[in-house]
Order: sequence, then structure tokens, then C-alpha cells
Amino acid sequence: MIYATHIPRPPLDQFIEMLWFHEGFDADHRLERVLPDGSMEIIINLRDEKRHIFDPISYQPRETYRRSWLSGPHSEFIVIDTAPNASMIGVHLRPGGASAFFGLPLCELRNSVVELDTLWNCEAQNLRDQLLEAPVQAAKFRILENALLARWRGFAPRHRAVRHALESFKREPESITVGKVTAEVGLSRRRLIEIFTEQIGMTPKKFCRVLRFQRAINQIQQRRALPRTEIATGCGYYDQAHFINDFREFCGLTPSDYLNERPEYPNFVPIRC
Repeated sequence: MIYATHIPRPPLDQFIEMLWFHEGFDADHRLERVLPDGSMEIIINLRDEKRHIFDPISYQPRETYRRSWLSGPHSEFIVIDTAPNASMIGVHLRPGGASAFFGLPLCELRNSVVELDTLWNCEAQNLRDQLLEAPVQAAKFRILENALLARWRGFAPRHRAVRHALESFKREPESITVGKVTAEVGLSRRRLIEIFTEQIGMTPKKFCRVLRFQRAINQIQQRRALPRTEIATGCGYYDQAHFINDFREFCGLTPSDYLNERPEYPNFVPIRC
């Protein structure tokens, strides 16, 4: 298996955490849960096989994608398939970063996956064709980076209140409140929620809950022997029930079930069925 990442040059690095590429991936499971982390993803399939999103309860196919798609800001897990010998390239966008490449409020993409053709028209297919022709991963990264630069819309900076809120929420997702941020930026609570939701894709409260959940699964991954009560308290959950309820909502599993699965990648949890 080949897996590689690339940090794009400025100004793209303001909006993109990394570009990634993998090839020859063969999972030992057919389905997996993808957990929410507050970001968005552009994904380009370099094989011809269709890919699917499944109903989280029945595991029946619900949506089908083939060439390229945009995964919006999710506040719930989705179920996807794994294909043998998969080959994909993608863009891991920072929270709110998608606005630099897509001219619509990000709240319109919440909890959705959209074919890239519907947003970029023929540009999406042209990009995929170029990527398929590129012989090595370095060339693929260069093509993708240049395409993103061409799509860059001279992105207006995030509202100062949104920037401040993001910094505060990332620093203290377990304790910071919307009310405190509102007082610090001098906006009404309603106005802050409005612009944050438009530019990030979900409400400040939901975003903080997702970040707190992410902190919890990282703690579980790094310190498997640590008692759940200590993880819950350290991440800002006020009791075990609160911790378990959030876990079920964002992961579809209890913390114990998640730990038992021992996923290789924290946000991709195998489904054994």
C-alpha cells in the first residue's frame, strides 16, 4: 500500500490542512464508520468502481458516487464501503476552508455528500482525467494543487468573530461557551451563531461537541488503559451518561465498543458484518 500526504503552499495552506493519496489499500472489512471531526473533504476516485454511503442501521446502500465528491461538514457518522485495491486522492480542508473553492454557505452542505460535478461542472472531470494521466504521486499532488489555486476565489477572510471562536473552541472545547465568546467579540449570540454556521457549516455548540468527542477518541487511542471516567472528566463531560450519549450520537458505539474495535485510524471504525 502507498500512502502519502502533501502540505500545499500559500495561500492554500490557510484553507487546506493537507492533500493525501493512497493506492493499493485492501481492508479486511466491507464497511466502516467515518466519524465527524468538523472538517470537509474533497475525494477523487482514481478507480472506476462505484462507491456507496449506506444506511447506518440496515447497512443498505443509500447513495452512490463514482468519480469525485465533496463530503460536507458532518455532525454525525456516515457508513461507507471499502473497495479492494482502492486508489484515491483527496483534500482535507480546514474548518470553513471550503468557502475558498465553493461559492455557497457551508451550512447548505451539512451532513451531505455531493458529486463534485454538480459544483464544479466539467472542471471536476477534467481534473480527474489529468490525475489519471499523471504517472507518480508527486505529479498528482502538483496537478491537484494547481487546480485548487485556479479555483481559489480570492477568499474573503473569515469574519473576525468566527476566527476568534474557532481559536477558542479548539483550545478549550471542553470548557469554552458560546456566551463567553459572544462577550469577547462584541456580537449578539444570535449573530455569532448565524455567521459561524454559515462559514463553518454547523452551529458553535455542535462544533464544540464534535471537537470534544474528537479529543475523547484521541485520548482512548493514546491511553487505552486510562479509565473511562478519567477520559470523560478530562474532556469536559459532566458524567458517564453524557459521555456515552455523545459517543453513541457521533460514533454509533459506546466507548467500550469503540475501544474493542481498536481502529487503525481513529475516525475510520470497521463494521464487522
